[in-house]
Amino acid sequence: MDLKQQLELLLGNFTHLESRLRHLSYDTTACGKRIEVRCSYVSFQAGVQTIDDFIDLLANHIVPFCLPRSAIRHAQNAIISGDYVTAGRIASELVNKANALFIKAKKGSHRSGEAAEILLYILNEWILKAPQIVSKMYLKTNNNMPVHGTDGIHARYDEDSKKLYVYWGESKAHKTLNGALDSALSSIDEFIKDGQEKREIDIISSYSDLVDIKDEAKKALLDYLDPYSQASLNRVPCFSCLLIHQFDHKNDPQLSDEDIEAAYVSAVNASFQAFIDDIKSKIEAKGLSLRRFEFFLVPVPSAQDFRDKFQAKIGWPND
Repeated sequence: MDLKQQLELLLGNFTHLESRLRHLSYDTTACGKRIEVRCSYVSFQAGVQTIDDFIDLLANHIVPFCLPRSAIRHAQNAIISGDYVTAGRIASELVNKANALFIKAKKGSHRSGEAAEILLYILNEWILKAPQIVSKMYLKTNNNMPVHGTDGIHARYDEDSKKLYVYWGESKAHKTLNGALDSALSSIDEFIKDGQEKREIDIISSYSDLVDIKDEAKKALLDYLDPYSQASLNRVPCFSCLLIHQFDHKNDPQLSDEDIEAAYVSAVNASFQAFIDDIKSKIEAKGLSLRRFEFFLVPVPSAQDFRDKFQAKIGWPND
């Protein structure tokens, strides 16, 4: 049984997002082996970022983010059988259900990172190759689960080290990068001090969404979560943090379309180098230097507009 291969069967296909989201990576050697920093920015078309198109694509992922795989399988089976009428009807019902669940859960949480949670789900699966193993959004509205806790739970198995990496998701959308970072680190600090990891592990053990992998693989994964199992010593917790923030950059209309994007990337790189230079000391100041972090930085023209446009797209009423 190949646990790595089995988990990767759960991954979504995000190749269709390659035209809308560009990825940058940075040298984080100075941060040590426990911190990784990446940036994803919305691509340009004719010198203008394609924010609206990206939000449309982002909203299309609300179903796999909010609903368990078992709920989606019926539509998939209908497509495989050639019953496209039934598949279309089920797909429409799934979208409506996912939108309603998402809005209900997020209204109850009084939080502001709605679109960020779905984007973090995508980046965890796309970049880290770590599939979502619990549909927490579904649980929050169907099993009286508390709305606090992580924004997502993902896992990846490393064949070489025989370790299971469990990613606790934290997503923030703020006007400033420092504001998003401070908020994320404060939430993580609270998560640790309140012993929330045990509760999240209990959620995985009871509600894991692993319908598409072999029973042997499920048992192997759950062994990593069992405190009485030797395998649990090889479970590695990581905090996967998405920081969406407003990035003020004035594009020069005198430049060519290609040079406008190049100038934007250059400005982003300069800004994020300062983030990399400071992140280690900020994590140490919080007493989190022994924790592992995957940071995804996503600059947008306006964090509030990004949030509002996404909510409008999924039919979130203005009330």
